[in-house]
Amino acid sequence: MKRRKAVALLIETSNAYARGLLEGIVKWQREHDRWSIHLPEQERGAAPPKWIRQLPLDGVIARIETAAIARAVSDLHVPVVDVSSARRVAQVPWIETDDAEIAKLAFDHLFERGFRSFAFCGPQGLNWSRWRREHFVHRCAQAGAKCHVMQTPSPYRRVLSEGPSLELARWLAGLPKPIGMFCAYDIQAQVVLDRCRNLEIAVPEQIAVIGVDNDPLLCDLARPSLTSIAPDARGAGYFAAEWLDVAMNERRRTKSHPIDAPTRLMPPLGIVPRQSTDILAVEDSTVAKAIQFIRDHACDGIQVADVLRHVAMSRRMLEARFRSATGKTPHEMISTTRLMRVKELLYQTDLSTEAIATRSGFEHVEYMSVAFRKAFGLPPGRFRKQAIK
Repeated sequence: MKRRKAVALLIETSNAYARGLLEGIVKWQREHDRWSIHLPEQERGAAPPKWIRQLPLDGVIARIETAAIARAVSDLHVPVVDVSSARRVAQVPWIETDDAEIAKLAFDHLFERGFRSFAFCGPQGLNWSRWRREHFVHRCAQAGAKCHVMQTPSPYRRVLSEGPSLELARWLAGLPKPIGMFCAYDIQAQVVLDRCRNLEIAVPEQIAVIGVDNDPLLCDLARPSLTSIAPDARGAGYFAAEWLDVAMNERRRTKSHPIDAPTRLMPPLGIVPRQSTDILAVEDSTVAKAIQFIRDHACDGIQVADVLRHVAMSRRMLEARFRSATGKTPHEMISTTRLMRVKELLYQTDLSTEAIATRSGFEHVEYMSVAFRKAFGLPPGRFRKQAIK
C-alpha cells in the first residue's frame, strides 16, 4: 500500500488571502487525495512550530515571511514552495500576486471614475505593499498626476503609541479633495475609512477608497462598504500544490533547486465595486451622465448610438469630451464594462458561456470569447478553470 506523502502547510488562517491559499490547496488535495496534511494554528509572522523538525515530512508549502521560518524550512532538506512576497529563500519555487496588475486595476478604476488626484496608503517594510505602491505611483506618473503616499507601520510590529494614528489623520485631512486612494490591503483601507469618518471626510465624495483581498467580512462591515480587488489566492494555492507534488515525486531537494527556481505571478481576478468608490468625479456633467448610463445598461446590449440619444450630443463631440475626461471612448467603456461582468460571472457562477454572453450584453458567444481573450490573454473557459471556483 503506497504511503501518503506528509506535507506541512505553514500558512496562517487569520486573513482572507491566506485562507484563499489554503482553499486552493484543499481543492487540489480533494481532486488527487495523495497527501497527509499537517496544518498548525498560527498567526501571521509566528515562529515555526516545534514539531516541524520531528515529523518525517516529504514537503512544505509555506509563507516564508521571517528569518526563523526560512531557516526552519531550509534545514528540512525537502521540497518547498514559497507563497510569500518576502522571498527569503531564493532557491525554491515561488508563487505571489501580480502586483503590477493589481496596481493597474486600482488606477484604472479610479481614473475611469474621473479622479485626477491620487493617493496610496500601505505598510512599510513589506514587499507586496512596496511593489503595489511603486506600480501605482508609476501609473499616476504616466497619466501626468501626482500620487500622495503614506506608509504606515508594519502589521508585524506592535505600535503602542498614538503617533502613527495621528499622523495618518493629519495626512488624510491635508490631502487635496476629491482624491482617489489605493490602499495596499483591506485592513489598511478599513483603517482609512474609520479615520475619514472620525474626521468627517465624506467617502466617496471627497476620498474614494479601494483595497485589496476582497475580504467579505471587512468589505461589507466597513462604512461605507469597501471596493476591493480580488486576488487569485485559490489559484495560487492550487498551483503551489501542483508544483510541490511534482517536486516530491521527482525527489528534488531544497538545496538542489537552481537559483532560477520557477516563479509565477498570479493576476487578480478583478474588482468588486462597493460604495467606497461609487461616485463619478467628472466635472463635465454630460460625460458623467453618459458614464452612468453605460454602467447601468452596458450589459443590456446598448451601443454608442443609445448613449448619444441619452445625452443628446453628436458622436464626435461626445467622444472628444469623453476621452478627455476618462482616457477612453464610449465604445471602449461599454466593452470594458461588459468584459468585467463576464469575468465576474465566470468566477462567481456555474453559468454556461452562452448564458454569460447573454447576461453581459454580447449577441454571440464567439464574439465574447474573442474579446475576452484579447483583453485578458486567455479564453473564458481557461480563465474559469484557473480561477479554481
